[in-house]
Amino acid sequence: MSVGEEKIFILRMLEEGKISSDEAARLLEAIGTEEKKSDTTGAKKQKKPSFNDEVSKVKERLNDWKKEFKKSYNQKDFDRAVEEFTNRAEKIGKNLAHTTIGFADKLVDFVGSFVDTSSFNVFGKYKAVNKTFNVDAPKEGLNLDIEAINGHILVKKHMQDCILIRTIVKSAQDDVEEILNFSHDEESVAVKYNKISNTSISHEVFLPNIKFKNIRLVTKNGKIYVEDSLSENFEAVTGNSNVDLMGVASESINVVTKNGRINFRYIIGRDINVNTNNSVIEIKQVKTANINAFTRNGRILVENVHNYRDESDINMNLTTAYAGIKVNMNDMEDKGYRIKGETTNAEINLLIPEITYNNISNQMNKKFVEAQSSGYDGYENKVNITAHTVSGHIEIVK
Repeated sequence: MSVGEEKIFILRMLEEGKISSDEAARLLEAIGTEEKKSDTTGAKKQKKPSFNDEVSKVKERLNDWKKEFKKSYNQKDFDRAVEEFTNRAEKIGKNLAHTTIGFADKLVDFVGSFVDTSSFNVFGKYKAVNKTFNVDAPKEGLNLDIEAINGHILVKKHMQDCILIRTIVKSAQDDVEEILNFSHDEESVAVKYNKISNTSISHEVFLPNIKFKNIRLVTKNGKIYVEDSLSENFEAVTGNSNVDLMGVASESINVVTKNGRINFRYIIGRDINVNTNNSVIEIKQVKTANINAFTRNGRILVENVHNYRDESDINMNLTTAYAGIKVNMNDMEDKGYRIKGETTNAEINLLIPEITYNNISNQMNKKFVEAQSSGYDGYENKVNITAHTVSGHIEIVK
């Protein structure tokens, strides 16, 4: 990425309120320093432009970029444009994270808002066609399979004894029936789409108070938001947008996105697996036995974790890069802790009473810690945490 492109990202974030003017100034200064170092022409240095001048120039270039982006109306070009932008965001996140630890936490919020298709009104020139699908008196144990594209999936609970799906389609194609495939039988309810270009499909789904066997939600360039669902297995997949879950209960929860946040609140799941890139993972108020969380260029925050049903142990594997990891258990119970933490160019802080350090290493700016509660083997309930990052602090609090 060129120096000019890096400045665009920084000042766009300032415009959006993602970073303060002081942070933007420091980052621009760091980039300017690198630019001067790479200048081998020996020419006389020009007067450094003022900060306000840089902001003005960047606003003009951003508007030009948006106009160019809006021209990408067919699906192939739209996907290419989004992919190109997010690749740039990933690169600048890596570059600038070396300058300011935790800077990527703010970068990724900016990416998510910038990539949002509604911001560019990409499909605004097409007529919106509304469709409604209704399944009366559904039985427990159904499979629910919902697909969207360039649009959101919102799932909520209602008090009616039916599954209600409201769909909005925007496309150059007049016949929506050829785009959507709705099916239902005694085992499953599904809304899918044909691989047709230049289309935006969004769903709003209302579920009765029953337990599903499998819930699968898949979209791209659109948010997934779920409240109060109950199933054996839950899967949510998107890209370039956020996944927000609240009140979801399932034995297995798997969430994947890219360049978008993952937010969990009041979740019950024995096995929780979350995976994103260039973004933040926040998991709060959960009951679980196993958490596997992976991201990079974004922090991982875990708070208030409790045991899943009769499971005695809680296991966490947390991995990121160029950002921090924080676990705050708010644990008032009698549990034994076993911690393994590794980072570089940063600190590891364990605020756990009666902790014994078995291994501490600090070589070449790389820190490694292994520790456990005194008498760990004698505890009935245990918490095992493995945390790994690069250039980010690790803090674990009982």
